Amino acid sequence: MLLSLTCWAQQDPQYSQYMFNQLAINPAYSGSKQALSTVLDLRKQWTSMPGSPATGSFSMHGQILNSLGVGGHVITENIGPTNWTAAYADLAYHFRIGKGKLSLGFSAGMVNYHIDMSKLDYKDAGELILNYTGARTVFDASAGFYYYSRSFYIGGSITHITNPVLYKDIATQSTAYTKNFNLMPHSFLYVGKGFQLSEGLVFNPSIMLKMVQPNNYSADVNLNFLIKNRVWLGASVRFNYGFVGLMQVYVTNKFKVGYAYDHGLGILGAQAMGSHEILLSYDFISSKSKMLSPRFL
Repeated sequence: MLLSLTCWAQQDPQYSQYMFNQLAINPAYSGSKQALSTVLDLRKQWTSMPGSPATGSFSMHGQILNSLGVGGHVITENIGPTNWTAAYADLAYHFRIGKGKLSLGFSAGMVNYHIDMSKLDYKDAGELILNYTGARTVFDASAGFYYYSRSFYIGGSITHITNPVLYKDIATQSTAYTKNFNLMPHSFLYVGKGFQLSEGLVFNPSIMLKMVQPNNYSADVNLNFLIKNRVWLGASVRFNYGFVGLMQVYVTNKFKVGYAYDHGLGILGAQAMGSHEILLSYDFISSKSKMLSPRFL
């Protein structure tokens, strides 16, 4: 009775193949490839746990006027009694700095969020139930930067910069209070570098830092290898969670298929089992270039 604990958790989806699906987290990535690029990402987390997250995202982007990146992405997710869908338009401006280019991006769109409180079971029958049931649609925006060269990239973004209010509930039970349910800003910072180890082998490590609140942060450290310009093999460590293994295959020079498997450690890993993620990517390339430099993941 004398202790008060606060729990924080992320609201944005988790992506194990984030390095191949950057537009879903950073609007500044739009137009960074010399192609019209499309990505479909499907993820099922903690497969043995009822109500676990099921996520799908689709993105498309390209470059016009040699400096303007345009695109859009859609995200949908179901978690327990909640399901939400968001659609965004992405715009980025690219200009050269040194050996690379810097892109500044902005994303704007709408989020439709629905909570069905009737799907929840409460331990105490008389417990106060907040009036969150129903669908809400709100405006949402994100911003970011992305610097890239042939073999190096660094990016950062903040999602939900408008901190939109989805639900506002005023309740009275001995004391009156107001409870808001907002989409909280999420911060992402990531960096990657490609090393040509031999004619047929590229080593591409990357690090992703994620934060929702000062006390809620996570990090992924990834080691990827591109073999013969055809197969990506990699592994990641996600701090305070577990491990990730991934593989991508270039079916053609324009089309690739990827798969990632996550497994947590401790009680969560034993009870929730693993998570599966499938990624399909197609680049509409105007030239005969294979677009397989270490940066173009």
